[in-house]
Parts: sequence; structure tokens; C-alpha cells
Amino acid sequence: EGETNVDIEELKIMTTLGEGELTDGQIEWLKFMREEEKLAGDVYRSLYQMFEIPVFNNISKSEDNHTSIVLAYLEAWDIDDPASDEVGVFANEELQLLYDDLLLKGKVDLNEALKVGALIEEVDIKDLADLYDLEPTEDLTLLAEALMLGSRNHLRAFTGILERRGVDYEPAVISVEEYEAIVNSPWERGTGLCIKIDSQEAF
Repeated sequence: EGETNVDIEELKIMTTLGEGELTDGQIEWLKFMREEEKLAGDVYRSLYQMFEIPVFNNISKSEDNHTSIVLAYLEAWDIDDPASDEVGVFANEELQLLYDDLLLKGKVDLNEALKVGALIEEVDIKDLADLYDLEPTEDLTLLAEALMLGSRNHLRAFTGILERRGVDYEPAVISVEEYEAIVNSPWERGTGLCIKIDSQEAF
């Protein structure tokens, strides 16, 4: 059902967290991604309570792991954590508005909830890719690529369920070409940082 995880200990081995200086843009990107990954988890947990299908529960656990990974980066560079412990509360006004809007859309019915899930993963893919405009370090690039791998697999999970329900999903954030390339390709196997939890299979 789409659950993926990032191995924190493996990531620490493969990176030099806390070494060197980050630019203001890179710091803001990390803080934004910390809250955006939290947003995904908060939305999925709420939708699971409404519809009780495993995909929302499974992927919410993945998002918890992703927020923890970003937090490890913030802590390594002694950056203040913007994320609230309260569900549905965000320091970033843009993300607060997005959360409120997505939850309203997802409440309509299960198909709309699944579309919300797919949209969240589209947004994640786009915002993670914004890092490449910030002359990222290798450590930051490794983080973005690991999280994007997870988001692509989550997008496949949501759209696959929609397809089985006879619903066509149209991308709203990434291009049609990028979307089709993702959903028409197999579940990704990556660097060893990512783990498919239900089988404990590293990829």
C-alpha cells in the first residue's frame, strides 16, 4: 500500500551532516520541507480516520519518518525547528492554507480523498526539486532524492487505487509528461536509504 521509509542511520553514514555552512535559501528549504512532510502525515491520518483504508495509515507512517529525517538535518546544523506538535498547525502560512484546503476537499468522499493524496505527492515532488536551484550540497541532494523516491512511490500507490476504482487522475502540479513517466514505471528501488516497510526490502 505504498509505505516507504528512509533509514536514518544509513543516511548518517553516507553524509557529513552538520559540516560546512548552509545558505539562507537552503535553510529555508529545509524548514519548509520539515513542515510540508508534516502536512502530508497530518492530512493522511485525518483521512484514515474518515475512510479507514490502509493506504492512508501506511503512508502517514512514512511521512512521520520523512519529517524525522528532515529534523535530523535541522538539528545537525542547529536550525530552529518550525514544526508544531499539534496536528494541523503550521508556522508557514502557505502550508496552513494548503492543509485547510486539502482537508476540506478530502472529506467529500473516498475518491476525492485519494486525489488529495496524489496531489500532496505531486506538491512534494515539485518542492523537493526546488532544491536544485539552490546549489545544493551533496548531503542535501541525497535527502531530496531519497524523499522524492518515496513521493513517487506514494503517487503510484494513490493513483493505482484510483485506477482500480475506475477514476482517472489528472496531475495539477507536475507536468503530464512527468506524471505519466512516474505512474507508468515500476515501484522504484534506490540507494539503500529507502526501505519498503511491509517486506523490509531495501531499495
